[in-house]
Amino acid sequence: MQHAITTWWFGQLPGMLAIASARGHSDAVILAIDRDTVTLQSRSRGTTTRDSEACADDAGIQQLARFIAMRSGRPCPLLLRLSPAQVLRKSLVLPIASRHDLEKIIGFAIDRETPFSCDEIYWSYVARRTGVARGQLEVDLFLVPRNSIDPLVAAARAAGLDPFGIEVDIGANATTLIPLGVRKRDLRVLSQRSLVLLAATACTLMAVAVAIPFIGQQRALASADATIASLSEPAREASALRRTADQIAKAVSTLKTEHDRNGSAIATLAAATKSLPDDTYLTALSLKAGRLTMSGLSRSAAHLIGLLAGTPAFREPAFDAPVVESESSGLEAFTITVNVAGEAGS
Repeated sequence: MQHAITTWWFGQLPGMLAIASARGHSDAVILAIDRDTVTLQSRSRGTTTRDSEACADDAGIQQLARFIAMRSGRPCPLLLRLSPAQVLRKSLVLPIASRHDLEKIIGFAIDRETPFSCDEIYWSYVARRTGVARGQLEVDLFLVPRNSIDPLVAAARAAGLDPFGIEVDIGANATTLIPLGVRKRDLRVLSQRSLVLLAATACTLMAVAVAIPFIGQQRALASADATIASLSEPAREASALRRTADQIAKAVSTLKTEHDRNGSAIATLAAATKSLPDDTYLTALSLKAGRLTMSGLSRSAAHLIGLLAGTPAFREPAFDAPVVESESSGLEAFTITVNVAGEAGS
């Protein structure tokens, strides 16, 4: 890992939407779907009653919609309830540091952990505390393929109903809600050529940043010598010396500022080098306003969050872009941002 960083340096990147309730449920109107039958149910103060039943087609949904329209009283949210066979469930184990950005991380993992993409399913999750002592977070992921439920949702909306979500039993008299809204992910994938150009640009800027203070000092000294040599009169010499002293003081201050800044950047780079495993390669790195952004390739990008969270020099690591698997190398491309805790490595 250290060799890869050195080569790059000199040569060239909360929340839960699921609504979980335990022991007791809010008032709602429920369409319970079981194959070809839809049962209309009402839940009030934790008690559920069966109101009507119809076929799971357009005519049956319209019949139930008319029944709902004739009801009086306070409107309640409309929920769908599916049989257990219609809801897919998968358990995930993630680093405990993932809890700060859990929904985004799970969204990135769905393509790898399930045969679906995010656009093909409605999904929700419930985090369990099991494994916290080992630095792990266990998550139950609930999935409903869109093609199995969208026709019924479309029929309900055509009949004037507006289903809010899919209620799923998760055991122990508890439920979770799968929203029917669409989660959109911002997939930003950089080509290999773009990564090389960015890396080359970063190296050029680093070289310029290191050279500028020394070039500025030489220019300031040369200007001072020329000014002193060109003045003959004592008054002009005194004035020139005063200006020269001011210029030199400013140059010294600039040199000190650049030295402090470069020292902090090097210490931060050293901390990142020690934190990341040998199978991880950085292709871009930037440090700005106390935030370090790293982009690169790794065999397990999700594992990096836990490693960085355990580094004293860094705080609150989080993915800044979707994790994408490289077809050529089989590695996962990532972009992670962390807050730098004061002077890294101090």
